[in-house]
Amino acid sequence: FRGASGPRNGELFFDALRRLHALAESGSIEGARLLAEILAFPGPVHDAEQAYKWYYIALSQMGYSVTFQDTGEGAPSYCGRVGDFRNESLVNDLVDLLGIEKIHQLDSEAAEWLQCHEERW
Repeated sequence: FRGASGPRNGELFFDALRRLHALAESGSIEGARLLAEILAFPGPVHDAEQAYKWYYIALSQMGYSVTFQDTGEGAPSYCGRVGDFRNESLVNDLVDLLGIEKIHQLDSEAAEWLQCHEERW
């Protein structure tokens, strides 16, 4: 994707984004992961909360742990056990941006979403 004056503001981009969202909603793990990545980056569709939620959904289905267990002991960034999806670079940046309280809320929302849509996954 190019900068703000390029395709990320165009009709084709937003149409593709809608389709990607539909794929994620229908149970596509790769669709959910790609949607999270697009939403995580700065730009016209940046949405840190939704990016984190879709990362939770996608990466949990790829075998990553979603158990919140910060082992950083006061470190400036979240540091979970090996296999924790929050250790992934982009996700860790979102954790720092959103804060631990918001992360707990989003964890609950994502877990509930997965439970309500378990037949798709």
